[in-house]
Amino acid sequence: MNSKKGGAKAASGKWQTSPPWPKPRAAVGPTPEAQAATRIQCAFRQHLARKALALRRQERQEYLERMEKLQREAYLASVRREQEAARRQRQQEEAAQRQRQEELRRRGRLLDAAFEGDVGEIRAVLQEVASLDAVASVLQTWDLGLTEAMLQNMEAERQRRAQEDERHKQAEAKRLNLKVQQLAKEQQRCHKELQQAYCELNRRITEHEECERQCMGRTEFTLQAIKDSEAQVDRLRQEAQKAEEMLAMARLELREQTQEEEQEAPGLKCQVTDLHDVLMKDVGDRIRADGRWPLVIDPSGQAATFLRYQDTNYVDAVNPEHLRPERIRLALLGALRYGKPLVFDLREVDLFPVVQQQLEAVQPGLAPALLSRELLAQDRYLSLLRPTDGPEYGPTQFQEARLAHFRLFFVTQVQWPPVEQLQVLLPVRVQLPH
Repeated sequence: MNSKKGGAKAASGKWQTSPPWPKPRAAVGPTPEAQAATRIQCAFRQHLARKALALRRQERQEYLERMEKLQREAYLASVRREQEAARRQRQQEEAAQRQRQEELRRRGRLLDAAFEGDVGEIRAVLQEVASLDAVASVLQTWDLGLTEAMLQNMEAERQRRAQEDERHKQAEAKRLNLKVQQLAKEQQRCHKELQQAYCELNRRITEHEECERQCMGRTEFTLQAIKDSEAQVDRLRQEAQKAEEMLAMARLELREQTQEEEQEAPGLKCQVTDLHDVLMKDVGDRIRADGRWPLVIDPSGQAATFLRYQDTNYVDAVNPEHLRPERIRLALLGALRYGKPLVFDLREVDLFPVVQQQLEAVQPGLAPALLSRELLAQDRYLSLLRPTDGPEYGPTQFQEARLAHFRLFFVTQVQWPPVEQLQVLLPVRVQLPH
């Protein structure tokens, strides 16, 4: 086996020959020393470039700072120059103004002294003036007769203007008085129409309740009638409010024209939250000391709501059913018997005369006796009793302790009630929180 392998190798080696072209030489690269030198040169050049860049950046920063400093200094110098120029101009103007004022004062002193004949003052003024030519020319041409005539003309003109102003004021006051009277009539007309509308609304409500009670089956017509009446009441209420505002503005204009001093509204003032202390408890006895029953003035209507849900006998003055004489008599007797307030809600309408008329219908002389508290003296209230009232209203059932708690309140949403009401009743104005 070995001899065969050896023979095969010898045979194969026997055919091997050298190639005809020359054998290429292997490529020779840079030496390690050359490579190291190249890297050192690159690193050194990078170092020099970074150093040059840092130097240039520093020089640029210094240049920018120097330019900013120069600009700031130039701006400050410009501002100082402008301030100095403004100060010099202001000083010049003030000096010129002082000089003009001094000249005017001297001229005024000289004219006043010449008018009053004060020679000493004239001499003092002349000594202060450097140039006397202008003053001397004025004094030499002074005409006393002309001065007297001018004074008389001025006084006559002043009197004429005063008389003319007085006539104008009187005419304007007369015009405003007529305007106030017309607006007052318009307000009364609006209140009367509003009262009639309330009566019509209550009548429609009564008809609807009667229709429901009798089961007539036509409630849709009565409901529509109620809606129409409510719309009419709302419209008339807005008209009455507008008429009241116009009347208040006209009265204010009249007071300003006649130069009347604004007086504080008479009566008491309180918040809604203080109504219980002011009306029910009478803290401080201010109502008792005044002697008049309260007229609660509250355009918002909150006072009426408060009193309605208290332990009171409430009478709605716009409801004809509530103003029946018999109902008023029973409400008054009940308030006296059980010692609680009797409330007349006048709403937005001036119904105080109507309430007085209905009280007179209950019993002649009842209205003044009730308003003056004479009804409570010497058991005069017993004249209101009727045989059909029942044992709970017997004469022995009225006790002094309960009578002492009786109150009479009138509530209105009219901001400026008539003067007659403010004289008979004690105004209590309800102020709403701001």
